[in-house]
Amino acid sequence: MPELPEVHGYKVYIDSTCLHKKITSIDCRDKRLFKKPAADFETFLVGEQLVNTVRIGKYLFIETSGEKVLVMHFGMTGRPKYYKSKEDRPKFGHIVLTFDNDFHFAFENKRKFGWWDLIDDIQEYKEEHGLSDDARELSLDDFKNSLKTRKTHIKKVLLDQSVCAGVGNWMADEILYQAKTHPKIKVENMMEKGIEDVFNAMKKVIEVAIEKDAHYSDFPQDFLMHFREEGGICFHTNDEIKKIQLGGRATYFSPNWQVL
Repeated sequence: MPELPEVHGYKVYIDSTCLHKKITSIDCRDKRLFKKPAADFETFLVGEQLVNTVRIGKYLFIETSGEKVLVMHFGMTGRPKYYKSKEDRPKFGHIVLTFDNDFHFAFENKRKFGWWDLIDDIQEYKEEHGLSDDARELSLDDFKNSLKTRKTHIKKVLLDQSVCAGVGNWMADEILYQAKTHPKIKVENMMEKGIEDVFNAMKKVIEVAIEKDAHYSDFPQDFLMHFREEGGICFHTNDEIKKIQLGGRATYFSPNWQVL
């Protein structure tokens, strides 16, 4: 699933291709991908321009020259594609905007878990959906405050979008590996330094992933992503990586590196 680094890359891509061009038409092959009636997207997008993008976690908000803000969530397999010829429409480009320069923007969505919405205000949407500040922008104080009343394991907290918006499953595993923190440790049992270690590891993982355009093979050698599988070999201890289920999510860790 696209997580914060991937969606950051999509933001940069859209910024460099799709902004400040008049939308002349919109085509959707599956109206279930719209959170509002299809007629609303025609009304509020056609004739307008995409003028600015704002990313909060895994959500991409695109301000338009009109009344509404377009919200994109990329689901499991979503990604953007800007192209010239109609014949180059991606196979799974279920939603397409056409611009007045005769280029097109496709929202690829193979498994159809991604979606579009139209909203009035980004801040209101953020509050209504319980999103924290984007994990890349999150302060240490806000992170600590969010953890004060938590009584569950740290892995589940990292996946809570009201705590650090944008962190998903692989990122949570990587953050805890970099912080030498066991995924099952309860937040209430963590010392302040341990919480700070997790926070600093989160910032490190985010920046590395963005710098490397979320190309996992380019991550540093000591990143879990290179051996994040059951039976993989830990970079630091040469012991096997273990897999457990936490909160219904597959979780990978190194027991002798991330000691409980």
